[in-house]
Amino acid sequence: MTLFDAGDADFQQQSLLELRPISVWTQLFGVACWLASLVISPTGFHFPLAWAAALTGWMLLGTLLSQCARQLWQMTLGILLNITALATAFRLCSLATTDLVALLLPIAVCITLTMAPVFNNTLPFLCGSAMVWGILDHDVLTRTRIHGGPNWILLLIAAAMLSGLILQLLFRRLRLNGYRLRAELQELAYQDPLTGIDNRRSLLEKLQAQYLRAPGHFLMLDVDDFKQINDQFGHESGDLALQEVAAVLNGHPAAALCGRLGGEEFGLFIAESDPLRVAAAAKDIIRQVNACKVGSQSLGISIGAAWLDSRTGLAASLKRADAALYEAKRSGKNRMVLALRHSPQEVRAHRRAN
Repeated sequence: MTLFDAGDADFQQQSLLELRPISVWTQLFGVACWLASLVISPTGFHFPLAWAAALTGWMLLGTLLSQCARQLWQMTLGILLNITALATAFRLCSLATTDLVALLLPIAVCITLTMAPVFNNTLPFLCGSAMVWGILDHDVLTRTRIHGGPNWILLLIAAAMLSGLILQLLFRRLRLNGYRLRAELQELAYQDPLTGIDNRRSLLEKLQAQYLRAPGHFLMLDVDDFKQINDQFGHESGDLALQEVAAVLNGHPAAALCGRLGGEEFGLFIAESDPLRVAAAAKDIIRQVNACKVGSQSLGISIGAAWLDSRTGLAASLKRADAALYEAKRSGKNRMVLALRHSPQEVRAHRRAN
């Protein structure tokens, strides 16, 4: 991320959710400080009521825009409206005083440092800070009575701007690191780290939504003689075998969803109702897996398939696919067995009902 880059769209949206409440409360704090200054300032009681109401409304408009923002630029615009109104209000309130340095410089520093963390992008922060300093201190340099005059004021302005910039960059970096960490944790929660495809949790969640929209066949696949591969060639070769199988499944044109269920077992969903086409796809998968080799040994895979729709339900379909897979293993391995679309009990119940 560069100095003036706000990050990708996901990071910006996440920043909006994190910064919006902080931004709103910070702006309301500024409004409260402004209203309190009218009470405690000797000149506050003489400040025109219409001006006070207009400036307060201007500040609250910026706060409301930040609160209702759906995009980061809208929240940023609200912040800029609020702080320019706040700076203008304090500037007008200071017209009756002669000691501008003692009044306006601390206010400018406070606004700059307080608002720095709520800007996600550096450029708006620099623009907003420049506006605040321009509004509050445009004539402080010429009217100051400090020994050394403008040099001290320029040093203070530079120090405040630099401190605010460091704060803005630091907080943005912390948010970015948190965003990346959450993304990595989410990836670990839903992606199998060895094969790169969905893990069991992710696959089952996607299946739950998929079969309700488009029914089809669920295939449960198991690498044949996987323990023998590990014993003969080592666990690294076993891992390579799983990666090869995952690549075949993930790249197969018939696969709508695929994932690793655990160990050497995989799951595959084909949005196809014709058993012949499902059998052809399974046969093609077996052929591609047989073409993969670990050492001198070709890989084999057994497949159990079952119909999956809203009537059968996910749990029942998984159970039938598992039973069909067991039958494929028992009958010689490296083959596919298709379970009955409905169990015998369901067929008998359907006949009785009709």
